[in-house]
Amino acid sequence: MFSKAFPYEEQIWNIQDEQGFRSRIIAYTPELLLMEWHFFNEGYVIPWHNHYHTQISYIVKGSAKVVFDDGSEKMCKAGEAVSFSPNENHSVVTMEPDTVIMDAFNPVRLDHIENHKKL
Repeated sequence: MFSKAFPYEEQIWNIQDEQGFRSRIIAYTPELLLMEWHFFNEGYVIPWHNHYHTQISYIVKGSAKVVFDDGSEKMCKAGEAVSFSPNENHSVVTMEPDTVIMDAFNPVRLDHIENHKKL
């Protein structure tokens, strides 16, 4: 069994680019990772990428255009969510400044945890 508290004070922001975004790990287990992303500007592009994790993204604030592997697009506003299958190529463009997105990944993305531990 894996149980752990994740106090706010221990959730370190990983500043990627003061003009781009910052991220923090909210909580994780061996099977699941929950992260918050804060994008500062409209038009920030998360380039095409994929990973072997299932992903669900929830738009907390602002809006984003999501582009799927098949080329289709979905405009997502605050309160909406989108999911990605493992190894599905996807891209995201923020449509408003101060867009906040929560991502859940299964299994846990060790690369993100390692990046945050380096701080």
